[in-house]
Amino acid sequence: MNLNRFKWWLVAFLALISLLGGGSAVSAKAAQTGNANFDATPLLPKNQLSNKVDYFDLKVQPGGSQVLKLAVTNPSKTARTLKVIPVNATTSDTGQAVYVPSDRTDPSAQTTFTKMTSGAVTLHLAARQGKTVTFTTRTPASGFTGQVLGGLFVTDPKATPSSSNSNFTLQNRYAEVVAVSLWCQPNQVLPINLKLADVAVKTQNGQPKVLAKLRNVTPALFGNMRIKARVMRGKTNKQVLTQSLKNGSMAPNSWFNLPIGLGKSRLAAGQYTLKLHVTSGKRVWNFSRPFTLTAKASRTHNALIHSDKTPTNWWIWIVLAILLILLLIGLAYWLGKRRSRDDENPEEALDDATTSGKSTDEAQSHSKS
Repeated sequence: MNLNRFKWWLVAFLALISLLGGGSAVSAKAAQTGNANFDATPLLPKNQLSNKVDYFDLKVQPGGSQVLKLAVTNPSKTARTLKVIPVNATTSDTGQAVYVPSDRTDPSAQTTFTKMTSGAVTLHLAARQGKTVTFTTRTPASGFTGQVLGGLFVTDPKATPSSSNSNFTLQNRYAEVVAVSLWCQPNQVLPINLKLADVAVKTQNGQPKVLAKLRNVTPALFGNMRIKARVMRGKTNKQVLTQSLKNGSMAPNSWFNLPIGLGKSRLAAGQYTLKLHVTSGKRVWNFSRPFTLTAKASRTHNALIHSDKTPTNWWIWIVLAILLILLLIGLAYWLGKRRSRDDENPEEALDDATTSGKSTDEAQSHSKS
């Protein structure tokens, strides 16, 4: 076969496979591009612990007050109204420390950034105008242990927010936050005390999930958190599903519900046990807690498993296989028929070959002459 023709056949075959089995993917970068419509810059005070960071990292005095200044600018060509809101650092259900409006502070906290800090401020900025907004944070007379962590959250109040206990979604807008880390005893090292508060099966977005409530009752941020969750069947102690979380973090005195899906297999109602293996650097925690999968939750999960089974397009591959087989059969038939004709008429085939040879010799002789 001609080499160029083979290449074209190969390209066509690969294109066919890509059309049958592939899908289009939109670039994540293209979906996330855009220009911020305001800027927020912290004006760091003299008691800043490190000038290498772009957030407030301050040593404060028990019973004292701390002024926090934030420069907010509007680089756009239109006027804008912004709101700056003090928020506490909390932990989302994705297992990440976040700085968004939330009520997830754990009861173990001695105090919080929002309790210590003055309220939200509204800014009216003309086109290309900048202003400095000031907040005052007052430390309790007895001070506090460890770290108080929060932030100054800048957003557009005219945009429509969608908030819940676990997330804060920004629709048609941009938001910026500047973290604020406060210490009475700078960089005080405390042993992290992590607790498993509760395990229960609840419905999220129409799907039953195991929710494990983890609490960081220590006034300290920690990261590099890895979690391996295993669900074991009650009496047999047989593992029925696993799930992992990598590179998580937890804010000081915060909690989150670790959602654990029920997997892709049918599960019967009854008693199960959740086992969690949590690590953060050299720190290790192991938790085990029984829970009940109700008959209702079992039916919902099993019905979803059945409906999630998307039909495989086997018919496409079957048609391709049949066409290939027919092509091979046709080729074999043609070759067999040709060979049979040659076997039946060997003299005719010999004459054809002789004639072909003579024609070639004549052509060469004519060329030389």
